[in-house]
Amino acid sequence: MKLVQLLIGDYEYEIIQKIFENEKDFMPMDEKDKVLIKAMKAIISPNNLVEENIGGQETEALSVRKVVEPENKEIDSNTKIKVE
Repeated sequence: MKLVQLLIGDYEYEIIQKIFENEKDFMPMDEKDKVLIKAMKAIISPNNLVEENIGGQETEALSVRKVVEPENKEIDSNTKIKVE
């Protein structure tokens, strides 16, 4: 057994709480799902929460990028491929 301490921002903590409020009946598909769900529940468990304001800047980031696909998806010698 391992003891894991996790520092998580208030924003992320609230998001995980909302996930479980909206998805009360998670149905894991396999053993990996069971482990992830159990870990996420442990993160928001009041028994595991030690609230301590350690300072620092709260962060919140969301990036959305719309990809516009061409109608013709053929690749030929004139196709330009951009790699970032």
